[in-house]
Amino acid sequence: MNEHGETAGGWGQELDPEAWLWLAGVDYVSGWRAARIAATDVNALLAQCGVERAQLRAVAATDEQGRGFVKLVGLPQGWLRLEELLQIAATYHPENQRKLTDRH
Repeated sequence: MNEHGETAGGWGQELDPEAWLWLAGVDYVSGWRAARIAATDVNALLAQCGVERAQLRAVAATDEQGRGFVKLVGLPQGWLRLEELLQIAATYHPENQRKLTDRH
């Protein structure tokens, strides 16, 4: 396990086999991989905005049905920095920004 609470290969603690019952036939890995891509993108964006990974980071996970999801975990300082960034974004004029859907 590394300093970010991830095991080798990037598997997070969310996939702990003791955390919940694994069901035969459920593809947990595909959901987690999709979430991992999204978490990596979010972490890169947070870093570009000056948010330190030790303070706030996106973590890939999967639920008991194999659906991937991303959660943000962090210290109060990281959440306060995110709040500042969201306040800045909220005052930005929509006509000057590209649509989020243009990204993908």
